[in-house]
Amino acid sequence: MESVVLLTLRMGLLVLLWFFVFMALRALRGDVRVAAGGRGGRAAVSGRPLTRSAPPTRLMAVGGPSEGTWIELTGLTEILIGRDPHCTFVVGDDSTTRQHARLFRHSDEWFIEDLASRNGTFVGGVPIEQPERVDTDTNIDLGTTTVRLIP
Repeated sequence: MESVVLLTLRMGLLVLLWFFVFMALRALRGDVRVAAGGRGGRAAVSGRPLTRSAPPTRLMAVGGPSEGTWIELTGLTEILIGRDPHCTFVVGDDSTTRQHARLFRHSDEWFIEDLASRNGTFVGGVPIEQPERVDTDTNIDLGTTTVRLIP
């Protein structure tokens, strides 16, 4: 009789353990879907909500001395931004370093990386220290120039 009770308790504990494993996997699957833009469509990275929007087709200076200058993104995977004439996107801004930042595509997303510039690179008003994901509604400040991905 005692062995039957112990066997029942062991089986109950095993079922409970597998239930917890199943629930943990279910929660992880839900998090992956949200991060990939599935149900909910939003995920928080670095405290900023990310949304799916129309894919960008060009990079445009929307403020500063180079306002109105733009470059087509079709076929590009990396854009070097700065004052140097050899940069992919040249800005006429004395507060921008010769090679200030690098905008690059990874999969279907664009990231901005500061290249140890003198005045720093800001995404949405926040200084960045590592590559940061940017979207079409995000301002990127380089010196007194503001650029944005345009759909």
